Amino acid sequence: MSVSLKDKGKIITIKKNNVIYKGYILKVTDNEDNQEVIIKLLDNGYNIGVVIDKETTIEIGSEKKSFGKKHKIDLKQNDALPHVCLISTGGTIGTHVDYKTGGVNMSRTPEEILSTVPELLDVINIKKIESVAMKGSEDLSYKDWQNIAKVVYAQLIDPDIKGIIISHGTDTLTWTGTALSFMIENINKPVLLVGAQRSPDRASFDGAMNLICAAQFIKEGIAGVYTVMHGSMNDDFCHVIRSTKCRKMHTSRRDAFRAINDFPIAKIYLDGKLEYLKEKNTLKINSKIDPKIDLSFSDSVAILKAYPNSDPKIIDWYIKKGYKGLIIEGTGLGHCPTGMGGKDKSFDKNKSWIPHIKKATEKGIIVIMTTQCLFGRVNGTVYANLRYVQDAGGHYLDQHDMLSEVIYIKLSIAIEKFKTKEEIIKYLEKNIAGEISKKEISESFDF
Repeated sequence: MSVSLKDKGKIITIKKNNVIYKGYILKVTDNEDNQEVIIKLLDNGYNIGVVIDKETTIEIGSEKKSFGKKHKIDLKQNDALPHVCLISTGGTIGTHVDYKTGGVNMSRTPEEILSTVPELLDVINIKKIESVAMKGSEDLSYKDWQNIAKVVYAQLIDPDIKGIIISHGTDTLTWTGTALSFMIENINKPVLLVGAQRSPDRASFDGAMNLICAAQFIKEGIAGVYTVMHGSMNDDFCHVIRSTKCRKMHTSRRDAFRAINDFPIAKIYLDGKLEYLKEKNTLKINSKIDPKIDLSFSDSVAILKAYPNSDPKIIDWYIKKGYKGLIIEGTGLGHCPTGMGGKDKSFDKNKSWIPHIKKATEKGIIVIMTTQCLFGRVNGTVYANLRYVQDAGGHYLDQHDMLSEVIYIKLSIAIEKFKTKEEIIKYLEKNIAGEISKKEISESFDF
């Protein structure tokens, strides 16, 4: 028995080498001696190609399904529910499977995203929809952050809007949330970033629950920029995490996001049940203070990584290119190779970062030390090596615990916003949006 192109969309059961595959027929390719059938597996939604030969048995059903159609939802206004603005920026939550290749691309409009979670409209009233971008979050630039900030600001000053949900790719979700946290002062409403680790076509799609949990949390009226994503592998609850303290910690798990040097502020369930993990009275409730927006951003800041045997001459390249700020991810407390850490004199002096840091700072470049360790703080006073970095002009910012991406965005804004080095350093040392913990929260490491 062979498979025909006319069978596309039908359920096929294939038994080969004592393994049974069952799914929808997507594509049929005829070769001289056999056929290859591409099917969408029923058990996990993924595509697989199976060669049909003489040893293969197949059974084709009669029911047929069409693929590739994206649905839109009919938005009906319900003024009894909180009015919310949905901002779409692309990412996996806005993808659709190309059944010819099995891959996904960013092609869903906001209305098509909402069609994957119609129950959302029982929780909030989507008053406004804004589409700022439709691409992978790895392709976003600071110009996109500025455009998103403009749209967010417009909603913050609109008295009719009670909260904002931003659908976003998970890869750089924290970067956008951090940029908004610094570009907009006096954020007076919930601004919640939501993504998905699975596309809407997959049975394991997590974006619907993330959107519903975000909608439920908006009713709390907690002002600020937060990430709302699965808190476990199951569809039971989401964590609400301050964006400046949030990091994607796994490439594919649905509970990939963790609070770093902090706790999530809450667990939120589909039905609206809420468990605060921080005292509610320490959080900012919606206020009538007018927000302010400042889109300052320098495109002349870079992140470097110091590691054993690394070549510090990379700093010279950035000096030559006219960069104004460098973030160095050091090891441990903020170390970089110096050759000054012991009695052993076998270190290759050409590998020392000290002369290159000094050269950069003498050229007016601001050099900030951070750490590759996600938890804990930098500290420039413990080891002699760290003091040599400071003597060369590197800054540890009074033992900060900011993530590299957070200090990158903060420095990029500060360099454009202020004129003097003293003003820039003062801004970096100030806790603007919860990005610096007053003291180390040791329990967060085990959370």
